[in-house]
Amino acid sequence: MKQSVQESVGFHIARTANKINQTITSILSEDGIAPEQRILLEILVSCDQANQTTLATMLNKSATTISRTLDSLEKKDFIVKKSIKGDKRVNVIEVTEHGKAILESTEAKVIAFRETLAHKLTSEEKELLFSLLEKLS
Repeated sequence: MKQSVQESVGFHIARTANKINQTITSILSEDGIAPEQRILLEILVSCDQANQTTLATMLNKSATTISRTLDSLEKKDFIVKKSIKGDKRVNVIEVTEHGKAILESTEAKVIAFRETLAHKLTSEEKELLFSLLEKLS
């Protein structure tokens, strides 16, 4: 039996992801940072010696997509790329003070948004959701 698009798992996941992304994009728009950019900054602050390849693997994104996002962050003075001695092909990415400031100034909004989402599910539902999403990925 043929499954309609409205009955497909992918359709529901994509629709939900789009709604969540639209909401957080709207929340962060007045701060001049996109959700994808902020996520990268958050990861960079929490990781020691992160590079483009590590970020692409972590986020399951193409190297080209990560490169574009990093270029945008660099233009906004949120990050700097530094060459590793002995290997000019690899850059270590560091968050600037300006980058840390944008993280700090948007932190309350992001936490509130994440909490709003989290409170819609019980702990058991969150665990199940994470498990199901992992199974599908």
